[in-house]
Amino acid sequence: MTSVRTVLPFYAAMLLCLSACAHESASVPALSDQVRVDVADVAYDHSAGVHYLVLEEKAGRRVLPIVVGDDEAQAIMFELRGVRPQRPLTYELLLQLIQLTGNRIDRVVIGDVRDEVYYATVYLDGGRYALDSRPSDAVALAIGAKAPIFVADKLLQVAAGENHPPNIKLAKALGITIQELTPELAEYFGVDTHGGVLVADIGKEAQRAGLRRGDILTEIDRRPVTTIEDFSQVAAAAMSQSEPEVTLTIKRGDTLQILTIGKKPSARRN
Repeated sequence: MTSVRTVLPFYAAMLLCLSACAHESASVPALSDQVRVDVADVAYDHSAGVHYLVLEEKAGRRVLPIVVGDDEAQAIMFELRGVRPQRPLTYELLLQLIQLTGNRIDRVVIGDVRDEVYYATVYLDGGRYALDSRPSDAVALAIGAKAPIFVADKLLQVAAGENHPPNIKLAKALGITIQELTPELAEYFGVDTHGGVLVADIGKEAQRAGLRRGDILTEIDRRPVTTIEDFSQVAAAAMSQSEPEVTLTIKRGDTLQILTIGKKPSARRN
């Protein structure tokens, strides 16, 4: 597992290269052989014990799964879910340094694979600088900077034909999308792996009730929710009851909170 102590010297050297060793180019390479992608999710393959970064073609159905380290997966997951750690993660520090020194990230490109290792490039300042990077670091920077991500078309074709991302364990009910807690996320939030489920996305009604992305949902109507299967079953049972509202118990930081969400948002507004 890559540690912050290990990668900090690398990031510091990368920053110095902006002025000393980054190579200049007249413009960012043409996009004729590149495809714009979104980060679909970060999944955990329990059988292999590894995290996968899943990139998905914006205008199609092709995907590119890339194995990433635990720390990098955690950083990308937090950024996707809007979770803000108490202290900046390494990629956040690097992003701040890039921006405070007057540079900007234009986009990142995952353009090649050699010996089953993917290679990415971070483009800065209108293509003036091009920095070699691991895909996980490049993607984390792109998400934080709200910069586009591109993948070489040939890589998506190969991935779609021969490799498939593991099942991303998600479930949706009550206007809430939840995801299972990986061991790394569980450790970060201070709960057992089966101590709840991560709130990945929320609808308007859940947002009005005070729910946030990154909350840990532990109970619905006082019934424990420890896995995705629990969530689906308990949410279905709650929806079958006659009460107009459902009670959610969530863990946020070091505190437990109880929220209520209506089953029929339109009826409540009338």
